Amino acid sequence: EEVAKHNKKDDAWVVVNGEAIDVTKWIAIHPGGEQAIMAYLGKDATEEWNMIHKPGTVEKNAQHLKMMGKIGAGGAPAGGAAAAPVSDGMSPDEVAKHNTKTDAWIILHGEALDVTKWISIHPGGEQAIMAYLGKDATEEWVMIHKPGTVEKNMQHLKKMGKVSGAVAAAAPAAAVDDSPPPPDGDGGVPGFIGAVWFLLKNVMLMVMRTVFFTGNLKFSLDNNRNGTMRSAVFLITFTIVHALGNFVDMLGGPAELNGEGYLFDRIHWTGAFGYIKDFPFSVVEEYLALALLLHVTVALKRSYEEEYLALALLLHVTVALKRSYDITIGYTIATGRWNMLLSGLVILTFLLKHLQDFRFYPYYDYVELKAPPMLVNVKGVLSGHIFTDPDGELVKARDLYSREVALFKDLNTVLVYSICLALFVTHLCLGWKKLVPADAMQIPRDHQNMVIYMGWAAALAIAGMYGSVPWYVYFAKPEVVEHVKA
Repeated sequence: EEVAKHNKKDDAWVVVNGEAIDVTKWIAIHPGGEQAIMAYLGKDATEEWNMIHKPGTVEKNAQHLKMMGKIGAGGAPAGGAAAAPVSDGMSPDEVAKHNTKTDAWIILHGEALDVTKWISIHPGGEQAIMAYLGKDATEEWVMIHKPGTVEKNMQHLKKMGKVSGAVAAAAPAAAVDDSPPPPDGDGGVPGFIGAVWFLLKNVMLMVMRTVFFTGNLKFSLDNNRNGTMRSAVFLITFTIVHALGNFVDMLGGPAELNGEGYLFDRIHWTGAFGYIKDFPFSVVEEYLALALLLHVTVALKRSYEEEYLALALLLHVTVALKRSYDITIGYTIATGRWNMLLSGLVILTFLLKHLQDFRFYPYYDYVELKAPPMLVNVKGVLSGHIFTDPDGELVKARDLYSREVALFKDLNTVLVYSICLALFVTHLCLGWKKLVPADAMQIPRDHQNMVIYMGWAAALAIAGMYGSVPWYVYFAKPEVVEHVKA
């Protein structure tokens, strides 16, 4: 009742894990927006908090929060240092009497829980609970369940009181591989220049942390967002480069397009780090696949790294799917909680189609072109010869141009690509808005809105470059390309 009185923006309390917290100063700078907190003022926000926030969030933002005290048994998250046994309360023998399906108690963190109503709907099946009826299930519980599970399912559970001699709930575990909150103010570099500086600096750091080992080699399906965010930044960076390449190819004509395809073909030797002869994928494609896998895995669940572009993409997808499932499964589509997951799944489906259309298409014709000695022709940038060199060696390359014409002269294919591109840009903008305020990005708070707008502008530019290619091919008269034997 006392907490319920503090339900205004200028006097704002919430209950998290059994403790009242004054969040008045935090509302204006909350990364998820003011309304995400305002909806819970004067109420118990434990369930929502534990679903969205990682352990240690309160401690990291202590300068903006004020702990007002305990308000009763609040169910703190599991983990952290061990706690002393409870000295008073009911005896374990009393709990042991409640060991049937119709009268089912367990001990969890020193407290007896009536789980009778939960048995039939337990996601892990009835037997997983039945084996611990009347007993202390803390050790098994902590191994399987994430913090906040009790609070999320309180409509199906009932707390019966402390159990004498049982181990009480431990303090919340400190966040692993965590980052400090973004700095307040402008970080010492004001205005537009500051926003650009911190954007480029921190994107570069995120990409470097993704490419090189920073503890991501371990792969764990938890709700730590670092895997999702790092792989997302890496994929965004690749997307910008790829979009620029496609746009340049469109302006440069068939030779430039086929020359870019030859660039990737000539680095296939890097696949499997050069240990497997004639490996079909380059190290770039491997890394992209790994990034995508990480993003999807952590996003269905919310860690990554080894073989590089193909593996990067697959990893990004897997992590993202898991994390999204955990966070959105309890909400209807109308709430908007499914936007990232559903748009991400459509994009993943489209990527598979796009790879079948181009990368894994088995019936390419071949052409001759003059390739630069190095991967790109730096001297020819201004003259429009980036992937070809008029003085270079004559080589045979796949005719991607004719394949592109065959695809994009079909209006239905152009429309499918255009719709999927719109969904991709939507996914990119929604994700960017979430990414910029994140601790891992370290964008000073005063620059965050500007950086978000800059990201959205970049997303629209990407859409323009990608989208112009199929429509240009659809309306333009195809150029004649002379084929040779492979």
